[in-house]
Amino acid sequence: MFSRWRVPGCYALVFIAFMIGCARSVEDGSPNEGRTARSTAEKASSSLVLADLNGRAISPAEDAGTKAVALVFVLPDCPICNAYIPALNRLHEEFSPRGVTLALVHADPETTTEKAKAHASEFQIQCPVAIDAGQRWVKKAGATTAPEAAVFSARGELLYRGRIDDQYAGLGKRRTVVTSHDLRDALEAILAGKPVPQSRTEAVGCPIPK
Repeated sequence: MFSRWRVPGCYALVFIAFMIGCARSVEDGSPNEGRTARSTAEKASSSLVLADLNGRAISPAEDAGTKAVALVFVLPDCPICNAYIPALNRLHEEFSPRGVTLALVHADPETTTEKAKAHASEFQIQCPVAIDAGQRWVKKAGATTAPEAAVFSARGELLYRGRIDDQYAGLGKRRTVVTSHDLRDALEAILAGKPVPQSRTEAVGCPIPK
């Protein structure tokens, strides 16, 4: 009689040990689940690929040599956007050899390829130009004003968003001397492996249509 009751007791102990082991396994699996979530987020970020007007891809994590991607959201009929194009051409020429992709992104969903090409030709835009027809990158950056810059790391992390510089104090208020080169400073910090001095600034320009 006694031996018959010991066997179930042993099984009960085994069952309890099994349940404890399962609980520990779930706890031990949490970091892996976190890594999987981060990996999924990174893949989702890198899947948001823009194509320039020539069909070339513009995206973080697409090129091993890319250290940062700077997107400047523009509207073709915004005078402040067009006034900045020479400065953006210079930034493209300076930072492109250093691993930075700088591109102008048309933020108005109604901008056609033909209009974007005509705009690029008229203002002699030297950097890549893309159309964010679905406003996926506009939403990812949180951009509301054109021109507004958004700088992403090679992993797709937003490191800077805001004005190009402080040339405009407001609509119709243009300074004669630029004292703060915010986009340039952000790129220099990223290339040096340092935190961006001021990761958020207020852009002045035309509202991006929704």
